[in-house]
Amino acid sequence: MTLVLLCAAAALLVWPTAKTAAGRVCALIPGEPRQRPRLNPRWLLPLAALPAIALLGPTGAMSVAVLTFAVWRQRQSRKRMKAELTAATALTEALRTTVAELRSGAPPATAAEAAATDAPPEAAAAMRALATSARFGVELPHGAGPQGQVARAWALSRRHGLPLADLLDAVRRDVVATTRFITGADASMAGPRASAAVLAFLPGIGVLLGEAVGARPLRVLIDTPAGHILFVLGAGLILAGVAWTARLTRLGVLR
Repeated sequence: MTLVLLCAAAALLVWPTAKTAAGRVCALIPGEPRQRPRLNPRWLLPLAALPAIALLGPTGAMSVAVLTFAVWRQRQSRKRMKAELTAATALTEALRTTVAELRSGAPPATAAEAAATDAPPEAAAAMRALATSARFGVELPHGAGPQGQVARAWALSRRHGLPLADLLDAVRRDVVATTRFITGADASMAGPRASAAVLAFLPGIGVLLGEAVGARPLRVLIDTPAGHILFVLGAGLILAGVAWTARLTRLGVLR
């Protein structure tokens, strides 16, 4: 039953939230848009906790919640890195358009607005901020990441009269090189990441093997005080291992 609950929790976490193919096709048909109420599967997690508490007790349910959180944390980390790479790629394309417009003689505000026209939301916001700064003389915030590099390039151009096209092109080349390096390093970390995933699942496999040979480890984990302690401790160690592995592999990519 514990395995069933774990599978159900994992299924709820990975449940697709994007529109289905049929929904996308229907969206192309002209007419009044129909807003259908949709239930977010993640709201079902509290409902899944009720039978877990009833079957496994508070300790077992807490252990299952910790293991589910470990899976969710790993997925969120991967999604965050992919989103950062996608945003950096979109910004490089917007910078390419801006540089081309500047070298063709367009003013900075016009060039940035032209680049923002077809850019994704984050890159478009950065280009519109650049256009606003060029048009009204507003200082851009010098944050971290590629957008901070754009802001610093614009500040250098304004203060020292350096060619903005050359500065933005240098930023674009730097972001492209960084993105390629991170993508390659992330691919090289696939092996260690897979090994860590196998190690994280080994305790569960050991429990299943124990049940197969009649050792009844689930009965010990669920029905005895020592088993409760071991269940929570094991789930916590798995969570710590997943978090530490994610940190190590991410540091390996960022280096």
